Amino acid sequence: MTASIRYGTDASVELALPADRLIASCGTTKQPVLADVRTATAQALADPIGFPPLAQAVVPGDRVVLALDHDVPRGREIVSALFDCLVERGVQPADIHLLTTGADLSARNILPAAYRDQATVSTHDPDARDGLSYLAVGADDEPIYLNRLLCDADVVVPIGCLRCEPAIDYHGMFGGLFPTFSGRQTQDKLFARGIAHAARDEARCREKIQEVGWLLGVQFTVQVVPGPGGEVLQVLAGMPGDVFRQGQSACQRAWSCAVPRTAQLVIAAIDGPPSEQTWDNVARALATAQRVVAAGGAIALCTSLDESPGPNVQQVAELKDLRLALRVFGKRRASDSLPAVALVQALSESRVYLMSQLDESTVEELGVTPVASPAELTRLADRHASCILISHAQYAVATVGSE
Repeated sequence: MTASIRYGTDASVELALPADRLIASCGTTKQPVLADVRTATAQALADPIGFPPLAQAVVPGDRVVLALDHDVPRGREIVSALFDCLVERGVQPADIHLLTTGADLSARNILPAAYRDQATVSTHDPDARDGLSYLAVGADDEPIYLNRLLCDADVVVPIGCLRCEPAIDYHGMFGGLFPTFSGRQTQDKLFARGIAHAARDEARCREKIQEVGWLLGVQFTVQVVPGPGGEVLQVLAGMPGDVFRQGQSACQRAWSCAVPRTAQLVIAAIDGPPSEQTWDNVARALATAQRVVAAGGAIALCTSLDESPGPNVQQVAELKDLRLALRVFGKRRASDSLPAVALVQALSESRVYLMSQLDESTVEELGVTPVASPAELTRLADRHASCILISHAQYAVATVGSE
């Protein structure tokens, strides 16, 4: 039988596999993407979940901060709808501040054109201590510091991207707020706890993050159910807890998949435009593939990645002791710590192959085998007795059916 898997913007691989060798082909949602994200956002703001319309929650003179996580697809349209709603209510554009987490999203172009001369956009810098403000002492008796804009605001609206649990690096309804907009020391501490994937540590992280959301007084959030190709399936707005519960159900319907058993080879693809072809999404795809690959098997990633590996990823092959590598990354959080940890964990259990736009030598230096063409991937599949295909692996969460 012939199976196809898409990657990048418009590339695909056709694989001819015997029916008994292809265990499963999953990760393709049947739900339609939104044709008009801005209108869908406006409707969600007017009829939110468990909360009055956003326009009734603000008054002229309020200082509003829109906290946009960098993973949100179609963020510009969502921000535009929020600005329209707030300005129509009488909030001055100068009183609306867009706070982002990455330099690639901090350009003024993300602001609606009509308000660019009045509104402000800032990129959070976790190393800028003068940009942080004390919020409160947490239940663990540790002081909590957040971006000063959040602490000074009258209204904070987090804008985040929902993911299936247990997706790597996803920490629930306030995960895009904290430690995202905290200081470097706090980010390091929570990251060090999280990489061990211990249930107790994860529970503590969740409790801490949720506590920060309540202490900040966040009562309204906008969350996106991501779609294939950098699109959006659904925009949800309203009370954080209600949005999270409904959003998790929507994500599970769209992106969770069960396979009957593990496979010797898992081929996972990252689809979408350049904004989706990132090392963070490589980490998510690796984590998804690891759940369903057989012990000692192989993982092949199909991507259009052309982003050079960061300093931590470059060190993966140099740190021969993988446990040592995890400790090193846990103590020093660089922007590429997530993919570095995911790559270390994948290489400790499987052979890893990567189809990308990177130089073969660059890939080989990471301890990863480069795949130069779809034909090479086909030959790789022919050498394995069983195979699983996972499309949209940056969002899909695959599990073995008995789990």
